[in-house]
Amino acid sequence: MDMADAATLPINPTKPRLWVETLWLLDSLTAQQPLREISLQRGLNLIVSPPGSGSSGHSVGKTAFCQLLRFVLDDPLWSSGSTLRDELLNSCELKEGAVAARVHVGNEAWTVLKPWLHQKHYRASRTADWRQLAVSDAGNEFSAYQAALRRHLVEILPVQELPTSKQSIEWHHILAWCSRDQNARYHNYYQWRAEGAGFSLPAKSPASLMQIVLGLLHDATTLRDLHNTAQKLESQKSQLQTLREEPARLLKHVHRQLTRRLNTAATTPFQQDGLFEHPNLLAIAKQRHEGYQQELRKIEAERLALAAKRQMLVEQRAPLKSLMDILTNEKEQIEALIAGDIQRVEELQNEASSLQQRLPTRCDAGNRLLKDCSYVMERVEQTQIDRKQKMAVHQRSKESLEDELPPLSHRLNELETEAKPIDTRLTEISSRNIELDERYAQSLSAQELLNESIEDYEVYESFATGKSQSVEVEEAERKLESTQRRHEQLQIQHEKEREAVKGRRRAISDSMQAVAKSLPSFRWGIFNDEDKHRNHPFQMGPMHSTTFKVLEILAGDIACLLDSTNEESFHPGFLLHDSPREAEMSEFILWALLGHVASSAGDSFQYIVTTSTEPTVDFKLFERLRLSSDSKDGFLLRQRMGAEQASLA
Repeated sequence: MDMADAATLPINPTKPRLWVETLWLLDSLTAQQPLREISLQRGLNLIVSPPGSGSSGHSVGKTAFCQLLRFVLDDPLWSSGSTLRDELLNSCELKEGAVAARVHVGNEAWTVLKPWLHQKHYRASRTADWRQLAVSDAGNEFSAYQAALRRHLVEILPVQELPTSKQSIEWHHILAWCSRDQNARYHNYYQWRAEGAGFSLPAKSPASLMQIVLGLLHDATTLRDLHNTAQKLESQKSQLQTLREEPARLLKHVHRQLTRRLNTAATTPFQQDGLFEHPNLLAIAKQRHEGYQQELRKIEAERLALAAKRQMLVEQRAPLKSLMDILTNEKEQIEALIAGDIQRVEELQNEASSLQQRLPTRCDAGNRLLKDCSYVMERVEQTQIDRKQKMAVHQRSKESLEDELPPLSHRLNELETEAKPIDTRLTEISSRNIELDERYAQSLSAQELLNESIEDYEVYESFATGKSQSVEVEEAERKLESTQRRHEQLQIQHEKEREAVKGRRRAISDSMQAVAKSLPSFRWGIFNDEDKHRNHPFQMGPMHSTTFKVLEILAGDIACLLDSTNEESFHPGFLLHDSPREAEMSEFILWALLGHVASSAGDSFQYIVTTSTEPTVDFKLFERLRLSSDSKDGFLLRQRMGAEQASLA
C-alpha cells in the first residue's frame, strides 16, 4: 500500500475503542487561544524533534507530551517518576494552565479539560468545547467521562479481577501497557512504568492482564485455583520439610540434655557403635540409673528404720504424757477453784467424759483402740476419782488449795524433764524424714528425666533415620499428595482452556510474524505466553544479540495493536511510544517498523510515536507536530521544561 494512500484511508466503521483527536495546551483557564493545538488522527501519528543547529533534538517536550496525553486519559500516575507537574505548578507563566483534549471513547466524543493545579476543576462534556469548560459555561460530565472509559475499556473484559491477586482491573492498568515509560522498556516486556503501574502483585498481574485484554483468558477460576494450590503446595512442602527435620533437631537437643545430665563430653555417642568398647551415653545412663535405684532403696531402708525408732519413742512417751495430762488437769482445776471459775472447773472435770466418748477411736502411740489402752483407762479412772474428791474439797479454803500447787508443779516439771530427750529425738527423726523426702524426690525426678531423655532419643532417632514415621509426618504427606493431585488436575484443566483459545494465540503470533518479516534481517516472529517465556513473550528470529531485546518489546506492542482489529480482542486500539529509536535500532529498522504500521488498517487504531529522527519523505504525511530547541516557540510549552527525560543513547 502506498504511504499517501495509507495516510488518507477512508474512515472504517470499526473505530478503535479509544483515540485522541486533538490536544490543546493552555497557559490559563481564561485564555482565548491555546498555547498549542495538536491535531491527531487515527492510524500513525508522529511527534518529531529532529536534531537542529547545535541541538540533538532532545529535551524539547516529547516525554512531556506523552505525560500530558496520559493526564487527559485519566492516568493517576501520569507524572510519576518525573518533575513535570512540580515544574508546571512552579512556573509563573504556566501554573494556572491546563491540558484539554478531544477524546473518542466507544462511539462518543468527549472534550476533557484538566488543570494541573486543582483536581476539583477537572471537567468533561460531550457537547461543549474547551473554552466553555474552562469558564464553567457547560455542565460538568467528568464522572460520566471516567465511567465511559471504564464501561468501554474495562467492563467489556470477560474477567474483572486479576486471577492471582484478586485486584480489580482498572483503566490505568491497561493504559500503562498502551503507553509504557521510555526507560521502563529496558527491563522486560511486563515492566510498563518505571515507578510501578499500581499492581498489588507486579510479578504476575501484568501478564494476566495482557492475556485478558487479548482475549486469551475468559474465565480466571482455573488460573486462580492453580495459583492458590501452587501456594498451598509450597506451604505444605515447607511444613513437611520442617516436620521431617524436627526429629533431627530434637535429637541434637536431647543429646545435649543427656551430655549435661551425665556430665560427659558433647562428642560422646549415644550408644556403642561396633565391637570395641568405648564410652557412650546409653551405658553411662544405665550406670547412673542403677545409682539412682540404689539411692532410692537406701533412702527407703532408712525411712523404715526411722519409723520403727519413732514408734518405740512414741510408746515410751505415752505413759509420761498421760500422767502429765492428769497432773496438768488437776493443777488447772485447783487454779480455777482458787479463782472461783466454777465453769472452768466443770470443763476440766468433764475431761473424763470426753475421753470415754473417744474410746472407740485409736490412740497415736500404740495404734490401738483407746478402750484397750491401759494408760487411757487409768487416766479415765483417775480423773473420775479426782472428780469425786474435788467435789468434796470444793468447800476447802483458798489457803489449803494454794498449798497443793507447788508439789503438783514440781512433779509436772520432773515429768517434762524426763520426756524432753524423747521429744528431742522425735523432732530429729521428723527433720531427718523431711531431708530423706527431698533426696528421694530429687533422685526420683532425676531418674525419670533421664529415662524420658533416653526414650525421647530413641524415638527421635527412629524418626530421623527413617526407621519409623510420626503421625504428623504421615498426615502432612497425605495432605501434600492430595494437593498435588488437585494441582495436576488443575494443570490439565488449564491446558484444555489454553487449547480452547489456540486460535487467538495463533492470530496474535501471526501478527507478530508479519511485524518481524517487515523488518530487515528478521525472518520470523512468534508470541508465546507460557510461563517459561514469562518475561519474553514476543520473540523474533533468527537468533540475535540482546541489542534487539527492546525492539522485540516494541514489536510485541505493535503486534497487539494491529491485532486489536480482531473482534475477539479487547485491546483499546490505542498505543503511545515515547522515542522508540534511541539506542535501540537503526533508522532503517525504525522506518521499516513504522512503515508496517502505516500500511495496515490505519483507521482501526491509533499509534502515536515521538522520535528525534527526521522522517523520510514517505512519512511526512504522518507528522502531527514538530518540536525544536532552536527557538523558544519550538518547545512543547513554548519554554524549556526540565521534566523532559534526557536521551538514553
